[in-house]
Amino acid sequence: MLKKLLILLVVILILGAATVLCSIAGVVPWFVTRSVQSTTSIDTYDAVQTATSTLPATLVPAGVPATPVSSPTPVTEQLSPGPICFAPRELIPFAFTPDAASLLVRARSGVQIFDLVSGTQVAYIHSSQDVITAALSPDGQILAWSLADNTIQLLRISDQEVLHTLSGPTEWVTKLRFSPDGNLLVSASHDHRVRVWNLQGEELRSLQAGDVLGIGISPDGSTLATVPFDGPVTLWDLDTLEKIKDLGGYGGYDTSDAEFSPDGQYLAADLASSLVLWRITDASLMWHEVKNSMAMAFSPDGQYLAYSNIDAGNNVTLYSPDGSRVIRTLGRMQGPVWELFFSSDSALLTATDGNEIHIWRADDGMLLYIGKAACP
Repeated sequence: MLKKLLILLVVILILGAATVLCSIAGVVPWFVTRSVQSTTSIDTYDAVQTATSTLPATLVPAGVPATPVSSPTPVTEQLSPGPICFAPRELIPFAFTPDAASLLVRARSGVQIFDLVSGTQVAYIHSSQDVITAALSPDGQILAWSLADNTIQLLRISDQEVLHTLSGPTEWVTKLRFSPDGNLLVSASHDHRVRVWNLQGEELRSLQAGDVLGIGISPDGSTLATVPFDGPVTLWDLDTLEKIKDLGGYGGYDTSDAEFSPDGQYLAADLASSLVLWRITDASLMWHEVKNSMAMAFSPDGQYLAYSNIDAGNNVTLYSPDGSRVIRTLGRMQGPVWELFFSSDSALLTATDGNEIHIWRADDGMLLYIGKAACP
């Protein structure tokens, strides 16, 4: 009997030891799992989270580095930024600075200069009278504007000092153009005279060519083109103001202009009847497909002829300089576009319809800047 009791006690001890061992075996995987989870930490700095593995070497497969958690994509990379907005007093741009970093916008009481990177006004050149029109010299140093008293003033941009006041016109001066070398200024006024001035304020010569509404100067500075109210587009020798030839067409309006291509081979003019392109050497008509346009411009690098087409919904289109093919349509404006011009490096094109100013990047048509009465 005593022997049986001893055997039973041994069996109970063996069973108890087995139960304890099984319990320990069940705890070890749980502990290891908790250890693995607790050894991956998150280091936070500069608002960017980076996962850093601190697992023991024995638990990381050989040759496989710990993979960091990707940081969030910056907002500027997630979304394409919209055009920069700026708010001039009036929506009448007329020139870029030579470095294309700023835009000059005419207002009734002066000229605003906007930095395009920030969209902020960096200068305001105030006039004591209403400004009728304005132009910037090729080097960006001299501003010319015509005033309500029929005079023209030359101002130095850097300190806004009036250098000279030019007198002579008896009616408003509606067009101003600097020669490509910046040494001459040509004006057209409603007194039916076109005048040539030097930058010392002296009138050098003039011609009577009717009510000239648009003017252009060839790239070499030798030829003047005029667009009258009721006559053909005409070429003149700028040195003598002797007539060279009539190209043709008939009649312009207040927004009309004449533009030479940078190589001097072509002349474009936005007339009352159509947008016309001539080859200058033989006065042959190259293109007149667009019947209702109020603005055009050649890019300085000679790649584009930009124009607006009222009948096509006020689209702004880039054509080849000879008018043979469409290169790109940039966008549609709310109303008829009556001013177009490129930056000196041909990278940017500005248009206005009086409701908004649009500035596109020419090579891909991206709208970069919008000028409007008020920004959001």
